[in-house]
Amino acid sequence: MKKLLLAVVGIMFAATSFAQNALVASLSHGENVSYYYGVTALQQVVAAAESGDIINLSGGSFDAADINKAITLRGAGIDSDAPTYISGGFTINIPTDDANRFMMEGIRCKDNMEMDGTFSNPYFLRCQFNNIGYNGNTQAITNIMYANCKITGYFYTRGSNTYSLVNCYIYHFTQYEASFITAENCIFVDNGFHVSSYRQTQFTNCIFVSADGKGGYNDYSGNTNFLPSSSQATNCIAVNFPESYNLFQELSVSTNCPTSSMAYATVFKTFKGTYSDEEAFELTDNILAVYPNLGLYKGLLPYNSTPSYPLITSLSADDQTDADGNLNNVKVVVSNPK
Repeated sequence: MKKLLLAVVGIMFAATSFAQNALVASLSHGENVSYYYGVTALQQVVAAAESGDIINLSGGSFDAADINKAITLRGAGIDSDAPTYISGGFTINIPTDDANRFMMEGIRCKDNMEMDGTFSNPYFLRCQFNNIGYNGNTQAITNIMYANCKITGYFYTRGSNTYSLVNCYIYHFTQYEASFITAENCIFVDNGFHVSSYRQTQFTNCIFVSADGKGGYNDYSGNTNFLPSSSQATNCIAVNFPESYNLFQELSVSTNCPTSSMAYATVFKTFKGTYSDEEAFELTDNILAVYPNLGLYKGLLPYNSTPSYPLITSLSADDQTDADGNLNNVKVVVSNPK
């Protein structure tokens, strides 16, 4: 039983619900598993963790913690019956000499997530963010990857960072300085005249939506811009821009990108520019007949919010832990995500 719990509880899954309705964080370090409880459990477990460790969070809302170790952080899934939330702003800054990779999956971040420093390969999978920011133009964070993520506030890119955006929904995207981005099968949404011009970006199978119908991207000098010549786009479309506005006209390379904007009803089954958790961003059969590789559900990593690891469907234990903080009389039911 102990080995089973170590293998399953400590490594393979994030908890979704507990008989005690408690907030629980588990820390897996090799074959050792320890537990932390309550709203400060994330802060406690991050302080105790070492680089390479795995942290699993139950459903519920945890107080935020700054992260300076290349850990794997797993939640219960952003669309589960009991999602995992991080409440409060936090910063990720991994030491340059840390050989492990920081990873986060299945978590909703309510406030601001910042990144700073010089490190490589952070990976965010199936997460939902409010605001994402980066501290200053001296950063050099390479190979930042967001896949199957939703960013519903703002997303600021800065410094000499390099990004891959794969099958993501992104609102209010602003690209600063020398950052370089590749974006595949993403949806970019914004109100007109609130986003600086994109720089050094390669867009493939992406959809650009002007939420207020005014169109135009502003570089904060008061000038309206198209996607700049330094960027490239392939199989991309614009939605709800003014009819005469050709978003792609100044690109150095623009392949199979129509010069006229399309209506919502032509492209989306239900989406009309306003985000909700219930919105699926599904495309119409007519647009897919013309652009068969377009949107969130196509490409190499079609959108799916279900975590990649098995989940606890129920866990019960005695109300009190032993002297070492371990659960007593644990009963676990585990199921694979559907």
